[in-house]
Amino acid sequence: MDYDLIIIGAGINGAGIARDAAMRGLSVLLLDKNDLGSGTSSWSTRLIHGGLRYLEHGELGLVRESLRERETLLKIAPHLVHPIPIVIPILNGSRRKKSTIRAGMVLYDLLSLQKSLPRHRMLSTEETLRELPGLNSDGLLGAALYYDAQVEFPERLVLENVLSARERSAQCLTYAKVTRISRDSDQCLIVGFETRGGSQEARAHVVINASGPWIDQVLGNTDSGQPRLIGGTKGSHLIVETFAGAPSKAVYLEAQSDGRPFFVIPWNGNYLIGTTDARYGDDPDSARLEDWEINYLLNETNLAFPDARLVREDVLYGYTGVRPLPYTNQTERKITRRYFLRRHTQYKNLISVVGGKLTTYRSLAQECVDLVYELMGKRSPECLTSVARLPGAARLTAMDVPISENPLAEKVRARLSRIYGLYGNDLAKMCLRDPKLAEPINEEGDAIAAEIIFAFDHQLATTLTDCLMRRTMLGLNRDLGIRVAKRAVEVAQAQLGWNDERSDHELSDYRAYLERFAVGESLTQRFF
Repeated sequence: MDYDLIIIGAGINGAGIARDAAMRGLSVLLLDKNDLGSGTSSWSTRLIHGGLRYLEHGELGLVRESLRERETLLKIAPHLVHPIPIVIPILNGSRRKKSTIRAGMVLYDLLSLQKSLPRHRMLSTEETLRELPGLNSDGLLGAALYYDAQVEFPERLVLENVLSARERSAQCLTYAKVTRISRDSDQCLIVGFETRGGSQEARAHVVINASGPWIDQVLGNTDSGQPRLIGGTKGSHLIVETFAGAPSKAVYLEAQSDGRPFFVIPWNGNYLIGTTDARYGDDPDSARLEDWEINYLLNETNLAFPDARLVREDVLYGYTGVRPLPYTNQTERKITRRYFLRRHTQYKNLISVVGGKLTTYRSLAQECVDLVYELMGKRSPECLTSVARLPGAARLTAMDVPISENPLAEKVRARLSRIYGLYGNDLAKMCLRDPKLAEPINEEGDAIAAEIIFAFDHQLATTLTDCLMRRTMLGLNRDLGIRVAKRAVEVAQAQLGWNDERSDHELSDYRAYLERFAVGESLTQRFF
């Protein structure tokens, strides 16, 4: 198999590169040792933001790029990326003074003059408490209210970039672990990888290592002698139900114990609290939520919202991941969030992507593909990813099956539009052909059997975990999809031909996967 470009890592960066490269006419192979978006892309705070705190470190270029890309994503993925108001309380004695925050807000607005979002507003103490009545009023001087954006499910953002790439003939193989990178006599690169079907290899003019915190592991399969590139930090989040005094808007807080910023954000019908930031040098696959992180996030939330009185038993689940930051001796707070494209001395047509974040994935991809064309000695066609909408937003008459013919309840249509955008049409049409597929599969009655079939037949899912965690998004509900998993398997048995052996295996694997989210007792014990 010969390609112009092989990309290792199907997180948001790899997916974005694959889309851009395929749209510009390159032949592309995208590989990942697990599922699409199953690594760092799934473990973020789920914000598309301009990097307000980067202003403190003077990274104006990164902030300007982030604000520009935020605006782009609001246009090309409006079904997935939405404006979100954020409040920054200002406390007497905090590290960031009121004048500093006001100046930062003004600069933030100036760096995004073409934005569609409202400008910031400074709030008095009384106005702040009207916005956030549950907020601790001790020492409260006021607040800043500004707008950024939220991507509720970045897993879907990754997926739609890959689906867009495939529409333009890119190939994608999941559960394909790279085991070897070498050169042939023509100076092309050969990538060997293991799939469930056995060993394979492919050849390309250029290889991009976009494996995030696994970059050094991938480079270990070469003889490039490359020094360590990644010095990641671990970030963890907690998911809790609505609590006493919970804010109606996202809140950007300064932890009283150490001054670190963290968020409390309405998310998916619950609240997301995070993140931590600690050095992590072990295998990224082994990163797990630790007791100190749970205590830290709960304590700080309780200090900010005194009526909450959150304890470990209130935590539905938590998740943790490793940021692919550049290796450095600087403290965690000072490590840049910029990305770097590292060209390797002995493998001149191998590029490693160091760093990167959800917000800037598209511009990173554009720079990568420009470099690919340079390495190939060819003139690059125009990059169109800043104007070409992702597939789920290609037509925002998203549910264009006439209401009179649509077999789905209103709450089902609302959920399908929120998760799938335009693809909700395909699901509605499936249900017109087979009304059994419109049957609800969850207690809320807004998820339907057709989603399970669609995930496997049209959206590249290969396991139950793929389906629930990164296609239907049912796995991120309050019980992590434990109650719906058995029903999903029954649908797969009836519609996809799963036998009892596969069904039992998929359920077992899914429940084992969920244990990484557990806080305290086993999740399967908690929900059964």
